[in-house]
Amino acid sequence: MKQVSVNEEDIRLLNEVGFTRSQARVYLALLKIGETDARTLFKKANITQPEVYRALDELQKKGLVEKEIRVPLKFIATPMQFGLQMLLSQKVRQCKETQKNIKKFLRKNQSCLIKEPHKQEIKLIVLEGKDKLMQTIKRGHNNAPRSVDIISTLQRWSIILSYCFESYTKAFERKVHYRVIIEKPLGKITFQETIQTLLAKPDFELRFSKDPLKTNAAIFDDNEATINFFEGKPLTESPIIWTNHPSFIQMCRDHFDKVWKSSLEYKK
Repeated sequence: MKQVSVNEEDIRLLNEVGFTRSQARVYLALLKIGETDARTLFKKANITQPEVYRALDELQKKGLVEKEIRVPLKFIATPMQFGLQMLLSQKVRQCKETQKNIKKFLRKNQSCLIKEPHKQEIKLIVLEGKDKLMQTIKRGHNNAPRSVDIISTLQRWSIILSYCFESYTKAFERKVHYRVIIEKPLGKITFQETIQTLLAKPDFELRFSKDPLKTNAAIFDDNEATINFFEGKPLTESPIIWTNHPSFIQMCRDHFDKVWKSSLEYKK
């Protein structure tokens, strides 16, 4: 009896829309074989008999397999375009329902929500996790009324910029002034499109440090600052320090101003 093969990439795709691995293997095999009975299915698809019967029962409940009452019972897969569309629609409904429940949960637990740091409450916080870091950095750009000063390696700044570009754009609309210091790239300088867009802004200045940078930091209006914990590690592996402590902000300010004065102005 000729065997049918099932592509692992196809299985992974079906996993993403709600299939278990067994369901995906049985469904794909049934699509290839066409109408058949369970015995033929597990022989041709090289799937164990209990696995086939369990998956067929589950797929029927999902509306992805039809069963014809005969001896032996015959099974046929719902055409892929209809089956996947049905599952995607279910996923969308589930996401909307989950979103609604989360909003209810947040309203019910207002007292547990993270509050914005009070201006008079001095804090020094270590933050970890890429999503949390990006939220904090975005918030700094969104709240800055006058100026943002950044000192960073080009690679790190480019990654952050790709996540925060919209915040930069809105800041320029508020006439926020940006100054950025990066290490001068080796060889010919070719900037990504987002950086080229910033360079065209009148409120944006870029300079190159003469020496390798040992600090990645951002200062938002002298009200708050973020400092990279481990300067040599990638963004995903290094936490940041967020602070509104005047002494730490002033240290960042003094260091930035010193490097800025000795840096080379970027000219097209």
